[in-house]
Amino acid sequence: MMHIIYVDIDSLRADHVGTYGYEGDTTPNLDEFAADAVAFDRAYVANSPCLPSRAALLTGRYGLRNGVETHGTRSQQLRHPANEVEWAGTWSDHVPGRRWWSLPRLFYEERARTVAVSSFPRHPAPWFHDTWHEVQQPQEPTGANESFQTPRAESVIDTAIETFERLDDGDSFTYVQLWDPHGPYNRTEEEVAEFADVSPPPYPTTEQIDKHSEWDAWRSADHMDIEDRDDLQRMIAKYDAEIRYADRHLGRLFEYLRDAGLYDDSLVVVTGDHGEEFGEHGLYREHWSTFEGTQHVPLLVKPPADADIETDHRSHLVTNVDVAPTLADYAALDAPNEWQGASLRPIIESSNAQWRDAVFFDHGLYTAQRALRTDRWKFIKTYHPGMWSSVVPEIQLYDLQEDPWEQSDLADKEPDVVARLEDRLAALVERHQGSGPDSLLEVATEGPAGYHAFRDDFKGV
Repeated sequence: MMHIIYVDIDSLRADHVGTYGYEGDTTPNLDEFAADAVAFDRAYVANSPCLPSRAALLTGRYGLRNGVETHGTRSQQLRHPANEVEWAGTWSDHVPGRRWWSLPRLFYEERARTVAVSSFPRHPAPWFHDTWHEVQQPQEPTGANESFQTPRAESVIDTAIETFERLDDGDSFTYVQLWDPHGPYNRTEEEVAEFADVSPPPYPTTEQIDKHSEWDAWRSADHMDIEDRDDLQRMIAKYDAEIRYADRHLGRLFEYLRDAGLYDDSLVVVTGDHGEEFGEHGLYREHWSTFEGTQHVPLLVKPPADADIETDHRSHLVTNVDVAPTLADYAALDAPNEWQGASLRPIIESSNAQWRDAVFFDHGLYTAQRALRTDRWKFIKTYHPGMWSSVVPEIQLYDLQEDPWEQSDLADKEPDVVARLEDRLAALVERHQGSGPDSLLEVATEGPAGYHAFRDDFKGV
């Protein structure tokens, strides 16, 4: 018997998690869990934000291959080769074999119980509901304060525990999605005060905030009432309080699994669907780019107790496209042919495992960007700058070893590095794109969905 549990925490950036070195006490329960797990220090979402990230996870394919690079109408249908598309994402009737199966479909066909406990009704997509035995959508109690952010972690974890209580003795795959800590932030003043003394990040500086206040654009400093670094620190304290709230209820789930005797037998993955930026590049409380604040997420994997593991941190470059093959590997199932990631199991078993030396990833909601990340460099190519055309260049290059906050663009100073990385990125795109068009370029041609949603409200930059 094996239970696989995937916990998807919305908007959780890696550097606000205790086991990743954060100063604030945001994640005591997740930090305790990390002692039983492997924590990937350089994990990225292949696509951001919400729907594209989950499409990459569940299909095991990059957005340029599965077709989901943004929100809105373009997010509603998964892409397959010509004459092999079924609008709801259930493709086995039209495609022979199993090569296009999604992650839940794989477990479903193997007779494992598949359950999604999702707080994700704001972004409905037919493909998300494919081949789950159950999709549980929690609701807040009658009379509760409903908001953009609900249902909250307490309701989601209550529902998850009720779901586990109904499990039989067979194998299962359970997906649990926490909307917290996605904004807007709704924690109490007492909860926020716990993080009032946490040191603010070095960026944005006072001078940068002043400059961002002049922008007439979505989530600018002026739009978000950020006048100085005190305002910035308070916004981040609210975010940290939301993380602590989510962690508190995640701890309830871990406690239940231990008390029920399920923890040791379970493969548990905890990660984020994307991060959150706080003005490092001009947008506050938003996920809008391929910068580290948006794309870099925590990823912790705890295999069953009888599996080989070398706990601690790993520096390997991984993405959430690698998660589906990993889960299949531990379940002793062959991954479908069209999955594009690689199992993380060798890395989990040994910190010396050989691995790739680069990853690439996209953002397609507010901008259309694609980035290549190597051990040292971050190369970013922008195909559509959104409403920030004067401050987002087509090509950017950052030395992440010397400049982890991505403040010094070296594209003009390192033309040879730019040329080499651009060629490398093009080769990876060609390798993974398949026979169809590049979905990100289609988004760029039409304009990103978030750009169209808000461009009439702002002059832009």
